[in-house]
Amino acid sequence: MDTVHQYKIDNCAVVIIAAGESKRLGTPKQLLLVEEDILLNRLIKIVQGAVNFPIYLVLGANAEKIKAQLPNVNLNIVENTEWQEGMGSSIRLGVQAVASSANKYDGVLILVCDQPYLTQQAIKDLVTLQQLKKTAIAASFYANIAGTPALFHASVFPDLLVLKGDQGAKRIIQERDQELAKLQFEKGVLDIDTPEDYQQLLKEASKQ
Repeated sequence: MDTVHQYKIDNCAVVIIAAGESKRLGTPKQLLLVEEDILLNRLIKIVQGAVNFPIYLVLGANAEKIKAQLPNVNLNIVENTEWQEGMGSSIRLGVQAVASSANKYDGVLILVCDQPYLTQQAIKDLVTLQQLKKTAIAASFYANIAGTPALFHASVFPDLLVLKGDQGAKRIIQERDQELAKLQFEKGVLDIDTPEDYQQLLKEASKQ
């Protein structure tokens, strides 16, 4: 009988991927105004309200413009000068910064900046799920696929560190299905890629 390996995370960091150009949107989505704050700062506050983990923020396109709008909080800025390569390069650089830190992190929570329906509770639940199941990966589940936000044990770092191009972390999550715990997050499928997506978000926000 095979023994199931247990993965304990004691020292975790957060990586927020915010390096994209927002080409279809026509304006940097990181700076979109939602509920009197820009989308990226809103996410940073949600993360800080949910967990006490250091934050590594990966910027690329429009980096200087975005940095000028960031809140006055302790952030580790990682600049991806090759952001045009795609999501894989940003994840790789973010995880590289975490893995090479003197703090010896044994876990990383990866988030993207354009899941506007993410809540503090969803992040807390994901961390709790990994602590209970002790799986190598705990990921959000929506639209029949597991994706971000996702929490990875350090044993998965080598796979994340070789991501290239448009490869996100979803492929790694799928390949390690036996080491995965899933958290239902139905609204995780909703992101902001077009002006219509943004208008829909504003409409939803005004109802609250």
